[in-house]
Order: sequence, then C-alpha cells, then structure tokens
Amino acid sequence: MHTAEPMEEMPANNTVVERSRMTRLRSLNILDTQAEPLFDAITKAAALATGMPIALITLIDENRQWFKSNVGLPGVQETPRDVAFCSHTIQGDDVMEIPNALRDARFAKNPLVTGNPDIRFYAGAPITLHDGLRMGALCVIDQKANALSENQRLALKELARAAAEALDQRAVLLERNDALVREAEAASLQAKIAARLEKKLQASEAFLDRTGRAAGVGGWEINLLTNEIIWSDETCRIHEVPPGYLPTMKEALEYYAPAAREVMRAAVQKSLEEGRGWDLELPFVTAKGRHIWVRAVGNVEQGEGKPLRLVGALQDVTLRKRAVTALEGSDRRFRKLFEYSLGLICTHDADGILLSVNPAAARSLNYSIADLLGRSLADFMREARRPGFQSYLDRIFATGADSGVLELVAGDDSLRTWEYHNVLDGEGDEPYVLGHAQDITERQQHQRKLEEWSIRDPLTGCFNRRYITELAASMGELDRWGCITFDLDRFKLVNDKYGHQRGDEVLVAMAKFLLNHLRPEDAVVRLGGDEFLVLLRHADAFLTESVAKRIADDRKTAPISFTMGSAYRHSGEQLEHMLAEADKRLYEVRALRSTPNAERR
Repeated sequence: MHTAEPMEEMPANNTVVERSRMTRLRSLNILDTQAEPLFDAITKAAALATGMPIALITLIDENRQWFKSNVGLPGVQETPRDVAFCSHTIQGDDVMEIPNALRDARFAKNPLVTGNPDIRFYAGAPITLHDGLRMGALCVIDQKANALSENQRLALKELARAAAEALDQRAVLLERNDALVREAEAASLQAKIAARLEKKLQASEAFLDRTGRAAGVGGWEINLLTNEIIWSDETCRIHEVPPGYLPTMKEALEYYAPAAREVMRAAVQKSLEEGRGWDLELPFVTAKGRHIWVRAVGNVEQGEGKPLRLVGALQDVTLRKRAVTALEGSDRRFRKLFEYSLGLICTHDADGILLSVNPAAARSLNYSIADLLGRSLADFMREARRPGFQSYLDRIFATGADSGVLELVAGDDSLRTWEYHNVLDGEGDEPYVLGHAQDITERQQHQRKLEEWSIRDPLTGCFNRRYITELAASMGELDRWGCITFDLDRFKLVNDKYGHQRGDEVLVAMAKFLLNHLRPEDAVVRLGGDEFLVLLRHADAFLTESVAKRIADDRKTAPISFTMGSAYRHSGEQLEHMLAEADKRLYEVRALRSTPNAERR
C-alpha cells in the first residue's frame, strides 16, 4: 500500500514559491467559474476508476480550497484551506494516500473527518502545470477506510496530468480569446495558436482514451435533439464492436439483459424529469453473446432550461461482481454450517465476551442465544473455575490455539462439560477466537458410572475387592485406617433351607445394617460370599474399637448373627497386613465360640 510520508509544515503564503503559484493560479482566470464538461469527465473517470463515491478537482487559493469539479458532494463549492487535505497533496509530486484519517495524527481531529463529510479514506494526485507549479489536486474520497490498487493509483496520477493539461489548454484558450478581442491583426497568430491547441486537444483526447483503457472505463454521449450516440473506443471494446461504431438508440438499449432494460429506461426517464444522474450495475450481453456485468453511470446536461445531452461512462465489473457473489455464497454456506451444525460453535473476544453462538451451543447450556450474547463465558462458570479461564485466554492469545475441557453451569444449574479446540483469528482489526466444542457431559457421566460399576458389588451396592486394590495403590504412608471383618454365621444353612433368593435378601440387609453404623467417608466392602469388610477412614485404634463395639452392641437388629474381628493400620504398614490382622482376630473369636459339635455355617 502506498501511503504518504509525514510532510513538513506547509510553506507560509509569503514564500517565493507560494507567491509564484498564486500569481499563476490568478492568471488562469478559473476560480469561481461554472462547471465544464472536460473537467467533469475527468472527475467522473477518477471516481469510476477507483470505485470511490466522491471525486474532486480542487484548486488551492490563498485561504480556501475551491472545487472546479465535484462528484459526490452536492451543494459544496469550497472549504477553508487550513483543513484541506489537498493543501498537503500539493507539497509533493506523487499520489498522497490516507487509508484511514482517524488513525493519521495530521487529520484525526480535522473537522472534515470528525464531521460532515466524515472523510476516512483520501487519495490525491497533484495537478502540476508545465512550469512545475501545482495548482491543486485531483482527489478521491471514501467515508470508510480503503486503499487503492497500483493500477488505480496510476490512473489517478494520469488523470491529474490530464486535468493539468486541460488547465494549460484552457489558459491558452483564454489568452487566445483575449488576444482576438484586443488585436484583430493577430488573427494569423491566433490561427497558429488554435492549431497548436487542437493538436494538444487531440493528444489530450488520446491520453484520456489511454487512461480509460487502463481503468476499463468507457465514455458515451447521446444528443437528445438528434438521438445521435457517440461511444469512446473503450465503450466499443466493452460492447465488443469495432472502434467508432455508431449504434441506434434501440440497439444501445438492447445490449442490456431483458430484465435490466426497464431499469435503465426508468433511470433515464427519472434523470430527464428530475435532472439527477444514475449509477447502476446491470447484466449485459455483448455483441458476441458474452454475458457480463457493467456499471452504467450517466447524467443529463441542460441548456436554456431543457435537457440537451445525456453523458456518462461504462465499466466492465464482471470480475468484481463474481468475486462479490462468490464471497456472498461462501458467507451463506458458513452461516448454514454455523446454524445447523451439531457441534457447539461460538466466537468470543479477548475478554471472553461471546460475540456469536450457534443453536447447538445454546441448547447445551439451556439458554437462548440472546441470553448468551454479550456475556463472558466466565459468567457461566463456578467461582473456583474462573482463574483457570483467564489462564486459557492468556494461552490462546499467546499461541493462537488451545484445546482442553471447560466446565459450565447451564440455565437449569446443571454442570455441562465441553471438550474444545479453539483457534485465534487475528487477521481483522479486532482479533477474536473461533471456538468449536463437543458436549461430553453424558459421556463423562457414563464413564464414571462404568468406573463405579467396576468397583461395586452388583447385589448389595457395596464396594468389591477391586476397590481394595485401588485403595491400596493410592494409600499414603501416613494415612490412618481402621478395618473390621465380618463372617456371617450359618449363612449356608439359610441358602439351603430358604433358597438363594432369601440368602440374597439377607446379604442386602446386612450391607444396610453395616452402613447405618458408619460415617459417610467410611466404606463397606463385600469380599465375596458371606464375608464383609468395613474400612474406617482416618481411624486410630480407639475409633476402630468404638465402631466395632457399637456394631456388636446392636447385633440383635442385624438380619443374621455374625462374627467379626478388627484391626488398624500402623504408619507405613501395607493394607494387606491390616486386613490379615483383622481376619486373624475374627478366627480367634470364632475359635473361642466353637464347640466340637457346632456347625460352623
């Protein structure tokens, strides 16, 4: 992108160069004159070539900037010189380009930027006469940030040269007219001047034709008195007819696609009635049958209170139209993917504020999309999780991508778990994060349930031997545990006499009996058959014995009689040693209660 380098302060008006420039400008006798077709054609060509809504030919007077030609700023003829962008342009030879005036220290507080006409983009080429003095500038303006392509900059510069040539020609013509009035005897000299001017005019017309070809812009004119139509060579090229081709009114209109013809007729009719121009993009069929899109710009010229001519320009905008159409199609496809994706999609800014949310993500959190937009994702997290969210923001804006798991609180206060992979889009002015996630809440719940089942006895709901294995692997050296082992008395007789169903009922009731005597952090383990184990967390010998005594004192409420033995874990002792010690004491108790004729089970 070509942008103007910061310039030194503009020379004071009393410098030699400025005095020479003002003298030259006065000699042109052009300030405050009426609009002229040649200058208007150059200005319109600049607007068409760059695609800008505003184009001006400005002349820098002592205290003002005056517009010789104006496209896009109706009713404005001049501005003060001290706020004029073109006052800076005439300080150099090249195109001065300001992509965004709000970000340029020289112009950010300029009233033409902060107020009407709200200038954001500016590009101007100095209008330099043959003697090197710069009278003003040919500039194009947009009310949004923008930039010119290299070809557009070249076209702007060449059109500024054409404007300078036109000023020189105009000055010479004025001199010629003055000389004819003052001295009739100088007729021969004036004839030579006229011939020279004609030659220059032809050269200027050829130059304009070259710039038209470079910008892809053709000119046309319709004489409303004779219905004669004139096309420039570039207009003929767009129609794919030979240079100099003269069409009829009916033929000229039929190049437009059928549906576009009525649009063009209505635009011309409105222009004739209201005196305003048109600027349309319409489908078009060339003489060779090729379908293209053209930008058609036109206006009516009045004379003696009635319309005399229609003048305008034509530009082939097919490539730009296709690009815009492709972009719109891509945007539609993305929006359909966004709306109908089963995945959870959202975007957020650097603070985690949600900018967009797709329906699947809103359903996952049990909120409407409107309830989510504009709020931070941290608002949907438990307090303890929020510091981790800030760490996530720091990571993704540092590395450009991040993956992991977020825990969010849904609208029904349930916890939802999102497994995400997010990437940073930093190409625009304001970077944002594009997030894609899956709701894995049910999968996690199912996984936890499977893990729970793997360490639970399906009959009683107590833990099983696998729980003991996992507990032993995770037990710290200083962890304190107590245990009580149980063996049900004569349980085999229950199964034999009443059946296994009754036996299962006894086992379930025994598990409940034991749980009723424990704390929430303690565990009941069914070791298999009629053997149970109680594990007491953070228990010493005293607590272990007190729990065993409480269970023994309440044995009358148990579904079956039992024998038990207790032990507690010493520091550094293996869990298996504690369990073996409890088993040993159980069998010691059973041995004391046994008689030679007693049936053990």
